[in-house]
Amino acid sequence: MEKLKISFFLFFFSSLSSACQSTKAFHFETFADPKGDLHIIQANSDRVQQKCLFLNAEGDNKWRHQYFMYVLSDKQEVLEIMESTHLDVDSCSSQFRAVERILKAEPKVKICVRDELKKSQASDNQKDVVSFGLLGQHTVTKEGLTFDTICSSKNCVGDNSAWVDTCPGFAKH
Repeated sequence: MEKLKISFFLFFFSSLSSACQSTKAFHFETFADPKGDLHIIQANSDRVQQKCLFLNAEGDNKWRHQYFMYVLSDKQEVLEIMESTHLDVDSCSSQFRAVERILKAEPKVKICVRDELKKSQASDNQKDVVSFGLLGQHTVTKEGLTFDTICSSKNCVGDNSAWVDTCPGFAKH
Protein backbone atom coordinates (compact mmCIF):
# COMPACT_ATOMS: atom_id res chain seq x y z
CA MET A 1 0.00 0.00 0.00
CA GLU A 2 2.85 2.34 0.84
CA LYS A 3 4.42 1.70 -2.59
CA LEU A 4 1.09 2.50 -4.23
CA LYS A 5 0.90 5.85 -2.43
CA ILE A 6 4.46 6.73 -3.43
CA SER A 7 3.77 5.71 -7.03
CA PHE A 8 0.61 7.81 -7.05
CA PHE A 9 2.42 10.90 -5.70
CA LEU A 10 5.28 10.49 -8.18
CA PHE A 11 2.80 10.14 -11.03
CA PHE A 12 0.79 13.14 -9.80
CA PHE A 13 3.83 15.43 -9.46
CA SER A 14 5.37 14.37 -12.76
CA SER A 15 2.03 14.99 -14.51
CA LEU A 16 1.68 18.35 -12.81
CA SER A 17 5.22 19.44 -13.68
CA SER A 18 4.87 18.42 -17.34
CA ALA A 19 1.52 20.21 -17.59
CA CYS A 20 3.06 23.40 -16.22
CA GLN A 21 5.90 23.46 -18.73
CA SER A 22 5.29 25.85 -21.58
CA THR A 23 5.97 24.96 -25.18
CA LYS A 24 9.02 26.56 -26.74
CA ALA A 25 8.41 29.93 -28.36
CA PHE A 26 11.11 29.28 -30.98
CA HIS A 27 12.80 26.24 -32.54
CA PHE A 28 15.27 26.15 -35.47
CA GLU A 29 16.16 22.93 -37.29
CA THR A 30 18.48 22.49 -40.30
CA PHE A 31 18.40 19.78 -42.95
CA ALA A 32 21.51 19.48 -45.11
CA ASP A 33 20.62 19.18 -48.76
CA PRO A 34 23.03 18.83 -51.72
CA LYS A 35 21.37 21.84 -53.37
CA GLY A 36 21.57 24.04 -50.24
CA ASP A 37 20.49 24.04 -46.63
CA LEU A 38 16.81 23.80 -45.73
CA HIS A 39 15.61 25.07 -42.36
CA ILE A 40 12.38 24.74 -40.42
CA ILE A 41 11.58 27.51 -37.97
CA GLN A 42 8.80 26.92 -35.48
CA ALA A 43 7.84 30.12 -33.71
CA ASN A 44 5.07 31.85 -31.87
CA SER A 45 3.18 34.11 -34.27
CA ASP A 46 4.08 37.21 -32.25
CA ARG A 47 7.75 36.52 -33.03
CA VAL A 48 7.16 37.05 -36.77
CA GLN A 49 7.03 40.46 -38.46
CA GLN A 50 7.01 41.35 -42.14
CA LYS A 51 7.30 44.28 -44.54
CA CYS A 52 7.35 45.14 -48.22
CA LEU A 53 10.42 47.24 -48.93
CA PHE A 54 10.38 49.67 -51.82
CA LEU A 55 13.55 49.51 -53.92
CA ASN A 56 14.53 52.23 -56.34
CA ALA A 57 16.56 50.52 -59.04
CA GLU A 58 17.67 53.61 -60.92
CA GLY A 59 20.20 51.68 -63.00
CA ASP A 60 17.45 49.52 -64.44
CA ASN A 61 15.07 52.47 -64.58
CA LYS A 62 12.47 50.27 -62.84
CA TRP A 63 10.61 50.41 -59.56
CA ARG A 64 10.23 47.23 -57.54
CA HIS A 65 9.41 45.82 -54.10
CA GLN A 66 11.02 43.12 -51.96
CA TYR A 67 9.12 41.05 -49.38
CA PHE A 68 10.87 40.59 -46.02
CA MET A 69 9.98 38.50 -42.99
CA TYR A 70 11.69 38.82 -39.60
CA VAL A 71 11.67 36.15 -36.88
CA LEU A 72 12.78 36.76 -33.29
CA SER A 73 14.73 33.79 -31.88
CA ASP A 74 14.78 32.63 -28.28
CA LYS A 75 18.26 34.24 -28.04
CA GLN A 76 16.80 37.65 -29.00
CA GLU A 77 18.40 37.46 -32.46
CA VAL A 78 16.42 38.64 -35.47
CA LEU A 79 16.55 36.40 -38.55
CA GLU A 80 15.93 38.22 -41.83
CA ILE A 81 14.13 36.19 -44.50
CA MET A 82 13.39 37.52 -47.98
CA GLU A 83 11.43 36.50 -51.04
CA SER A 84 13.71 35.14 -53.77
CA THR A 85 12.37 37.50 -56.43
CA HIS A 86 11.40 41.15 -56.65
CA LEU A 87 7.68 41.84 -56.76
CA ASP A 88 5.43 44.59 -57.94
CA VAL A 89 3.62 46.52 -55.21
CA ASP A 90 0.35 44.56 -55.61
CA SER A 91 2.05 41.15 -55.42
CA CYS A 92 4.09 42.15 -52.37
CA SER A 93 1.00 43.52 -50.59
CA SER A 94 -0.97 40.40 -51.48
CA GLN A 95 1.72 38.14 -49.99
CA PHE A 96 1.89 40.37 -46.89
CA ARG A 97 -1.87 40.02 -46.34
CA ALA A 98 -1.86 36.24 -46.94
CA VAL A 99 0.95 35.73 -44.40
CA GLU A 100 -0.81 38.06 -41.95
CA ARG A 101 -3.91 35.81 -42.11
CA ILE A 102 -1.71 32.78 -41.25
CA LEU A 103 -0.13 34.67 -38.33
CA LYS A 104 -3.50 35.77 -36.94
CA ALA A 105 -5.12 32.35 -37.33
CA GLU A 106 -3.02 30.52 -34.73
CA PRO A 107 -0.47 31.27 -32.01
CA LYS A 108 2.28 29.10 -33.62
CA VAL A 109 3.56 28.81 -37.19
CA LYS A 110 6.08 26.72 -39.11
CA ILE A 111 8.31 28.45 -41.64
CA CYS A 112 10.39 26.72 -44.30
CA VAL A 113 13.43 28.70 -45.47
CA ARG A 114 16.51 27.86 -47.49
CA ASP A 115 20.16 28.87 -47.88
CA GLU A 116 22.91 29.50 -45.37
CA LEU A 117 22.17 31.62 -42.30
CA LYS A 118 24.82 34.35 -42.06
CA LYS A 119 25.66 37.01 -39.53
CA SER A 120 24.42 40.42 -40.71
CA GLN A 121 27.10 42.32 -42.64
CA ALA A 122 25.57 45.74 -41.97
CA SER A 123 27.41 48.03 -39.59
CA ASP A 124 25.72 48.59 -36.24
CA ASN A 125 24.30 51.99 -37.27
CA GLN A 126 22.92 50.55 -40.55
CA LYS A 127 21.17 47.48 -39.11
CA ASP A 128 17.39 47.45 -39.39
CA VAL A 129 15.48 47.67 -36.12
CA VAL A 130 12.30 45.58 -36.03
CA SER A 131 9.49 46.07 -33.52
CA PHE A 132 7.97 42.89 -32.11
CA GLY A 133 5.31 44.66 -30.03
CA LEU A 134 5.43 43.56 -26.41
CA LEU A 135 8.61 41.56 -27.11
CA GLY A 136 10.49 44.83 -27.79
CA GLN A 137 12.59 46.24 -30.59
CA HIS A 138 15.54 44.25 -31.87
CA THR A 139 18.17 44.74 -34.57
CA VAL A 140 18.63 42.30 -37.43
CA THR A 141 21.54 40.02 -36.53
CA LYS A 142 21.20 37.15 -39.05
CA GLU A 143 20.49 37.31 -42.79
CA GLY A 144 20.73 35.30 -45.97
CA LEU A 145 17.62 33.14 -45.67
CA THR A 146 15.23 32.75 -48.61
CA PHE A 147 11.50 32.40 -47.97
CA ASP A 148 9.82 29.18 -49.07
CA THR A 149 6.59 28.60 -47.09
CA ILE A 150 4.81 29.54 -43.87
CA CYS A 151 2.14 27.24 -42.43
CA SER A 152 -0.36 27.10 -39.62
CA SER A 153 -1.91 23.74 -38.79
CA LYS A 154 -4.49 24.19 -41.57
CA ASN A 155 -3.13 26.55 -44.24
CA CYS A 156 0.13 27.40 -46.00
CA VAL A 157 1.34 30.44 -47.92
CA GLY A 158 4.36 30.49 -50.18
CA ASP A 159 5.52 29.77 -53.64
CA ASN A 160 7.76 26.73 -53.46
CA SER A 161 6.60 25.47 -56.85
CA ALA A 162 9.88 26.65 -58.40
CA TRP A 163 11.98 24.52 -56.03
CA VAL A 164 12.85 20.87 -56.62
CA ASP A 165 12.96 20.16 -52.88
CA THR A 166 11.23 21.79 -49.95
CA CYS A 167 11.47 21.28 -46.19
CA PRO A 168 10.47 17.86 -44.83
CA GLY A 169 6.79 17.84 -43.98
CA PHE A 170 5.94 20.81 -46.21
CA ALA A 171 3.79 20.14 -49.26
CA LYS A 172 4.36 21.53 -52.72
CA HIS A 173 1.77 24.02 -53.93
